[in-house]
Amino acid sequence: MQKNKENFSRRDLLKVLGVSSVSLGGIGLTMPTKAQSKSDKSPTIAIIGAGLGGISLSAKLVSELPNAKIKLFDAEEILYYQPGFTLIAAGLYSKQDTQYNKKDLINDKVEWIKENVSAVEPNANRLTTTSGQVYVYDYLVIGTGTINQFEKYQGLTEEFVNDPNTNVTSIYTADGSVKAQSMMQEIAKKGGKVIFAEPNTPFKCGGANKKVNFLLEDLSVTNRTKEKIEMCLYTGGGAMLSSPTHAKMIEQFFIERKMPYLMRHQLVEVDTTRNIAIFEKLMPYTENGEQRVAKERIEKPYDYLFVIPQMKTADFITEAGLAITKGHIAGNWVDVDSYTLQHKKYPNIFAIGDCAGVPKGKTGASIRKQYPVIAENLIAHLNNQPLKAKFSGYTACPLLTRYGKAVMVEFDYEGTAPSMPCFGATRESWLNWFVKVYLMKPMVMSGMINARA
Repeated sequence: MQKNKENFSRRDLLKVLGVSSVSLGGIGLTMPTKAQSKSDKSPTIAIIGAGLGGISLSAKLVSELPNAKIKLFDAEEILYYQPGFTLIAAGLYSKQDTQYNKKDLINDKVEWIKENVSAVEPNANRLTTTSGQVYVYDYLVIGTGTINQFEKYQGLTEEFVNDPNTNVTSIYTADGSVKAQSMMQEIAKKGGKVIFAEPNTPFKCGGANKKVNFLLEDLSVTNRTKEKIEMCLYTGGGAMLSSPTHAKMIEQFFIERKMPYLMRHQLVEVDTTRNIAIFEKLMPYTENGEQRVAKERIEKPYDYLFVIPQMKTADFITEAGLAITKGHIAGNWVDVDSYTLQHKKYPNIFAIGDCAGVPKGKTGASIRKQYPVIAENLIAHLNNQPLKAKFSGYTACPLLTRYGKAVMVEFDYEGTAPSMPCFGATRESWLNWFVKVYLMKPMVMSGMINARA
């Protein structure tokens, strides 16, 4: 791969290393001073999900509630550094570069119960694991992440997507990312019809699929095969991203680089025998004061398909009455206050990460801002004090736009939120690429996971 090994100047490297030695603001590369214990009380705190959010929060609570009994529920023993999946597809990481044993990450003072939770009884403050064991809690934090639903597209399954012998893949699984890397190399050499498909329902990291789209286009330019590739992005929603400024920026990149895209095209079916992707073209209109959507079914042939699955949260969230009950995501995401991350009905329940029903904040960088908020608010509630810590909706996505270049996409509930002037709100630069490829994983997996960043 010609562009994997960018020839960076020594001067540029020294500049970036200089930046890395100081705070990168919202990216959080600094190691703050150790927090002092905020309470000597000893509540039982159950955290469901030993992902990035659950492990980071448990480490924070160990530091600030040293007498607490913290129980972490999760049957999966491997943690994937999911921001690295796009770098696997890019040929910069291997699958092994993103794999971590949770036993090496979870604080020794946390009781790790290697089971998943099948039910929660919020009125009784207890939960049941898949083996039938019952545990009581004083506080509950839900950090279960999301579940991929490839089967929502008729004709697809996760097994099919991960199968190295098929021409459909997704960078939302580790094996799919490995497969994406080989598919990108093949496309860049041979050409073909390529479709990128994204749903109109909430999903984590809205820029991930577009990164692969950009990198594939860049590879085709390097290999001088762009004229052999028919590439198109189909988004189910009406914008490229939930941040209006960055949505327009992404559109502009697509236009400037002559990369076709269509919005309001929702994938509904994949005919894998004929290599046909079937979309519903969504056409909103108003009739008698009511919002309606007309749909037209269209078929698009492909040689290669990159798909983002529809996503949901764990079933027990809905069954326990903890999910949002109104709007287009009713019955799914945990119904928490967008700022305090406290459940709207049950004050001793919080949610962190992708499963939290907040309008923004489905990236690892969001968790970096969420876990201190939850820790502070949980302790405040424990001490019968008002919840003052607020999550701003901060979301960060280093958008890889070509090999050696990226935009540090940062926004919150209010709009764009650049953490440092050198990143720029919409600036495409090598510095942003370097941060994504070389600095973010050590910050997350050495600092944040131990509540030190």
